[in-house]
Amino acid sequence: MKLELEFDVSAYEAQAEAVVERAIAPAIVDALNAAARAARLRIIEAMPAFLDRPTPFTTIGGGMFPATVDPASDRDPAALVRLMPQQANYMQYAVFGGERGPGDYASTALGPLVPGPDARLDAYGNLPREYVDEVLADGAAWVELKPGEPPALVRGTGGCLEILGLPEALNLSG
Repeated sequence: MKLELEFDVSAYEAQAEAVVERAIAPAIVDALNAAARAARLRIIEAMPAFLDRPTPFTTIGGGMFPATVDPASDRDPAALVRLMPQQANYMQYAVFGGERGPGDYASTALGPLVPGPDARLDAYGNLPREYVDEVLADGAAWVELKPGEPPALVRGTGGCLEILGLPEALNLSG
């Protein structure tokens, strides 16, 4: 008795590849994106443990590039969780250490500026966006309070001197 079996391997390979493209690849992409979304949320949830009262600007900075199904590509799908560029620039010293200097992102040309005792603060304890421009337009000025140190942002009102912003080196709060 003679038994002969023939297999059409090319048809099997084509069917197996079609199953992977239709069912398995999208499931892998969905799983990658679910993991990336969860990681992004965990980063945002952890921010208050490492940053003092992170602002909405900071917390929306957790971004991601989602994985996609691309049958034309030889690459494996991948998702990337990251900080958005503006937030990464702003937080680089909080994350990696070091000191912000004159002209650095979120600094003045003279160096970092911290709120003075008379400054109006936002809900997060920071100088509001555009604050420096607004108070300068309202009569504030840059004045050297200590020889050789960068000037402070001050305003005279009713015979009193308000200290609105100080170079980090002159921070009076501690």
